[in-house]
Order: sequence, then C-alpha cells, then structure tokens
Amino acid sequence: MALSLLNMTNNLVLNQLAQYLPSSEAKRIFHGRGGLFEGWEQVNIEVYPPVVWVIIYQKIDESKLYDLLEQVSEQADQWGIENIYLQRRFMSGNPVEVFFGDESMLEVDFQVVEQGLKYWVNLGKNQNSGLFLDMCEGRRWVREISGNKSVLNLFSYTCSLGINAAAGGAQSVVNVDMAKAAIKRGQQNLSINELGSSRVSFIAQDIFKMVKKINQKGPYDLLIADPPSFQSKAFDVRRDYMKLLEKFKGALAKNALLMLCLNSPALGEAFLKELVAEVLPEAKLVERLSNPEVLADSSEDASLKVLIFKMESNE
Repeated sequence: MALSLLNMTNNLVLNQLAQYLPSSEAKRIFHGRGGLFEGWEQVNIEVYPPVVWVIIYQKIDESKLYDLLEQVSEQADQWGIENIYLQRRFMSGNPVEVFFGDESMLEVDFQVVEQGLKYWVNLGKNQNSGLFLDMCEGRRWVREISGNKSVLNLFSYTCSLGINAAAGGAQSVVNVDMAKAAIKRGQQNLSINELGSSRVSFIAQDIFKMVKKINQKGPYDLLIADPPSFQSKAFDVRRDYMKLLEKFKGALAKNALLMLCLNSPALGEAFLKELVAEVLPEAKLVERLSNPEVLADSSEDASLKVLIFKMESNE
C-alpha cells in the first residue's frame, strides 16, 4: 500500500481505522510504530471487541490523538465500540486511562475470536493482553501446515500457535514456556476451543533446563520458535538464538519445517539466515511470511520477521 504521509492528518488516520471497524475479531487496526505515519510513530491501536485499545509507547503531544479518539467515539455505535482505553507504556506501572465507556472491561478476563478460534485476553496494566495480534498470519500458516505433524512450540506464551496447530490436525503438540501463568492460560485456550487434550501437552519450565525431556518427545515435524528479543537473564536473541537451534536440532524429523520468528527492530532477517546456515546448513529457506497490510513498515528488516525453513535430507 503506497503511503505518502508527510502531512498526515487525523482524517487519514481515521480512514485507516475505518478499514477495519466494525470488527468481530481481535486485530491490530493502526500501526504507527511502522514509521509510515508521521507524528504517530509512538501509537498503536488494536481492537478486542468491544474494546479499542490504544498503546502510547513514548511521551508525545496527545492532542491529535485525543481529537482522533473523539471522532472514533462518535462512531462507537456504528463501529461496535463500548470502551476506549489508553495505556501509557512510558509511565511507571503502564497506567490505563478510560477515554470512552467505563472500567468494566479492564483487568477482567474475556474472550475474543481470531480466524474462528477463541482466546482469553485481559487488558490492564500488563504490557501483554494474552494474544500478540501481529502474529495472526503466523497462526494462519501453522494451522494450514500442521496436519498429522508432531509440533514443538517453544516460547509458547499463551500457546496460540500451538492451539492453531491442534486446530489444524496436528498429531501432537508440545508447548513450552517458563511462565506458569501463560501456560495455564494456554490450557484454558485449548479448553474453550474444545480441541481435546490428549494430543497437546504443556511444559512450564525454562526451555534450556528441559532440553532432554523436550527432545525425548520428538522427533518433531515442525519446530516453532518465537522468542522474546530480551527477557532478563532468561533469553537474549543475540546471545541465545544460536544456542536454541543447537540444543534442538537433534530432535528434528527428516524434512522437518522450522518457523523461526524475530521481532527485534535492530536485527534483520539476515541475522536468522546466518544462524541457520551455521547451525543447520541442511535447512533451506522456503519463505518469509508476509505481515498483514496494517503492519506495513518503513523498513521490512525492522518489522516482524517470520522465516520458514525446511530440512533437506542428503539421502
């Protein structure tokens, strides 16, 4: 989508939102962080029906944003909006302001739908709702490709990718994340989608402390790795992504697929390609999954990168 945005106005941003509202599904509807909307680089807007969720990442002059949200609130009935919340990430504690509606949807669990599957989310002072909306195309791909496969989902968070693997007919799915609360939410997500639990397992432990146990559940036809860019002492993509591939390469089935994700603006897709070439030279790049149009970025290398590789046997 060609965008000439040097003189972006509220009307243009409003038109962007109008492309996605009303929505019966959770989705990102404005991606200022992509750098294509001058003056809006610190704002993302998402919809978790019936809530519009606005994230402000750094301190800005909020007058234009307030004017925009006034216009959005005027369309609330037409667009199926009951509440508009603003979370200021740059302030201590990530405080949330009720711009429109009331507090009834704050700090409570509620269900949203994406591509026909249900997920529990919670909007409030936490930085993560329970569902990373920018990974929607990744979830679609996993669902389409998982039939009869054994799937390993590392850094599973609330297991949305694993849920899609199960929905796509995976033979088995192993979800691993060190956060017990996230794994519990993953189990709840599995339950509300009535996908059955016999094929799906959950491990709430540090991945690197469970390598042997995880590998014993293999071999895996599909390995998914969607790590945080940096997580305290637990994981740093620059330091640990190579280690991750080395630890689990022995558990890959013949002709296995790898879905390797990288959401660091500072690292481009070449970073992943070079890692794979060094650790798994027999793995060939198949494709880079396209991000949704709404996630268009001034630099594709700075945007979310989801690369698909396939192990190629020499036999």
